[in-house]
Order: sequence, then structure tokens, then C-alpha cells
Amino acid sequence: MTVADVIVVNTLGGALRHYTVGLVASIGASGARVSVDHVDEPSRTGGSGLGWVRRYVLALWSARRSARRSGARVIVTWPVLGHLDRLIVRVVLGRAVESSLVMHDPRPLVPARGYGRVARWIADRCRVEVVVHSGTAAVALAEDCPDLVPVLLPHPVVPRAATAPKQASGGRPVVRVLGQFKPDRDLELLAEIGAQLGDTHRLEITGRRWPAVDGWSVTDEFVSEERLDDLMATADAVLVPYKRFFQSGIAIRSLELGTPAIGPAGSSIADLYPDDRYLPSGSGASWCAAITTATSADPDETRELAALADRACREAWSDWVRGGITTTRRRAAVS
Repeated sequence: MTVADVIVVNTLGGALRHYTVGLVASIGASGARVSVDHVDEPSRTGGSGLGWVRRYVLALWSARRSARRSGARVIVTWPVLGHLDRLIVRVVLGRAVESSLVMHDPRPLVPARGYGRVARWIADRCRVEVVVHSGTAAVALAEDCPDLVPVLLPHPVVPRAATAPKQASGGRPVVRVLGQFKPDRDLELLAEIGAQLGDTHRLEITGRRWPAVDGWSVTDEFVSEERLDDLMATADAVLVPYKRFFQSGIAIRSLELGTPAIGPAGSSIADLYPDDRYLPSGSGASWCAAITTATSADPDETRELAALADRACREAWSDWVRGGITTTRRRAAVS
């Protein structure tokens, strides 16, 4: 069977560079030839938001020319202007080019343009396929855009060797929270964990704009991609203490490196593990129990789970590229 080429337009050239590596590998498993055009975000280039949008549109024009010659489909990794990207993609690429937009956070955790009622109404007039990576994201989109049927595909996973050995910490397991502070971080929960485990575990938070948290050592700093990997690889467990989220790149990258990620029950982290051992309920005691279980886990077994997730991801994306995911299966994903 002949598989069409795929052009990936990565609109977050810095933040989604690792994600794109996994996406290319997953799509490439189908036999498709995949090319990538990275469009760096303002935080990476130092430019303006308007300049970012301009570079994005130019990348789409380039993809349009290539796709019309080769019959390739185009995938956009992140909506620069929310639902309005569905309009932008349709207008720039045209109807003749098959296109898909990956929407990671249909209800962003931080203020963002293009997710309001008017933007959704405009976008609903443009038939562009939307891809999501979790059932919760699919449900949120179905509620906000009843006529939109998203495609549910797994978040790419890239199993790899740890970048650094785990560090001795005086016999205390190392538990880390990584990434910048957002309002949906559960500070009360972290303080409760700090009160219960602060004497027996080394509890650390590293990321921008974090306030002080009782029982935790907080480092307010930007974390580079390389340092992020080191912090995950040298931890015994990584916490994702959000009150709500659609999927966690931190949890996936932690799994890739052999470090268990702990997140709330009912979240997309359940897709990564065979049971609920790392999925505590709302109580602080259940989070502490999950931490105790995670910090005694075998890293090799955790990396094997990453390998299983990677294989499942390649199969799902390959099936999609070959046209194996039908409308019925898409609707089943959000029912």
C-alpha cells in the first residue's frame, strides 16, 4: 500500500522539539516519508507574537506548495491562535491539501487567544481535522464544539537511556515537581505531602515563578531541555500536581527515562501504566502512598512500560496515516 508523505509544521520549535522527534518516529513507522519545518516561538527567538504568526503562515505556504506537488498531508503540532488556526490552516492550505491540527489543551491552563465562543463559531465553519492526545481533551472539545469530531491518538513516547545516574541523597528518595508554576498547580496538596514526607524524602520543585511551599525546596529558574532530562533521570519519582490537565509532557518524558510519574486519578497518566499504582485519589495520604510505591520501582521495568507505550503509539499513528481510523472509531473515542 502506498502511504502519502507527511509534512509536520512544528509551531513551537523549542518547546515541542522533543515531541516532534517522537511524532516523526511514530508516523515514520507507517512507511511514510516525514519532513519537519520548525517555527520557533517568541520565547526562543526574542521576537514578537506577530512575527511568530507571520513565520507560521509562511511555513504553511511552503507546506502547501510541497503538498500539492507530492500529495502529502500536513500536520500542525500546536495552534498558535487557538481555534482560529482551523481557519488559518484551511485558508492557507486550501481544500486540496489534507491537513490536521493537534490541539493539546482545548481549555488552556493559562490565558490564550482563540479559545472563546466567537473563535469557536468561526472555526466551526472550517473543516479541518483536529487531533487530541487524551480522552479528557476529546470530551472537552465535544462539549465546546459539538459539530467537531476529534481524532484521539496517543502522545508520542521516545524511550531512551537515562542521561545521568540517580544521585545518592543520604538514603532519602528524591521526589521532584518540574516546570513553571501555573494556577492549576495544587499548592495545598504539595504542602500536605511536605508535612508527611518532608523528613523521609528529598522534596524539590524546580521551575519559574513558583512560590514557597512548606516542606519543599523550591528553585525559581528556567529549566533547559538538557537540564530537564537530568532532573527527571536523577529523581526517584516525578509529581504532576495539577488540579486539571489534558496530558502531561513531563509525565511522558519522565517515563521515557525510567522514572515513574505520579498524577491524579482520572487523568491521562492512566494511559501510560497498566494499573492505578501511580494514580492517587484526592487525599494527601493516597499521594504519599503512590510516592512510596514509585520511589521503590525498578527503572528497567518503567522503561519497559515506555517501550510498550511507544509500540502502541506507532501502531495507532501508522493506522491513522494509512486511513485505518474511521469516523465511527473517532466518535467512539469521545463517547
